[in-house]
Amino acid sequence: MASIAWLIVAVFVVWLAVKMAGGLGSLLSSLLIGALAGWLAGKYMRGRGFGLLKNILVGIVGAVVGGILFELAGFRSAGLIASLVTATVGAIVFLSCVRWIQS
Repeated sequence: MASIAWLIVAVFVVWLAVKMAGGLGSLLSSLLIGALAGWLAGKYMRGRGFGLLKNILVGIVGAVVGGILFELAGFRSAGLIASLVTATVGAIVFLSCVRWIQS
């Protein structure tokens, strides 16, 4: 069951990344930020990461969630560090929701 959920997330994230990237350079930087944010969120929530692919997926979903939350709060992220913070906070919120749904 968990594999199917990760596959659905992966398909959604790839579609979203292609829509939002606007070029190969942007896509690669998004993947790098996603991997770092997913790893950081995994370290915070579990004490370790999830592996490269799941880190990227969690980080990119976290970037979307964090972007929505920060926009609702009136903040805008500009720059690499701000994007990483936004994605990490969003990934932590995402993982908290997943943990809450699973319990």
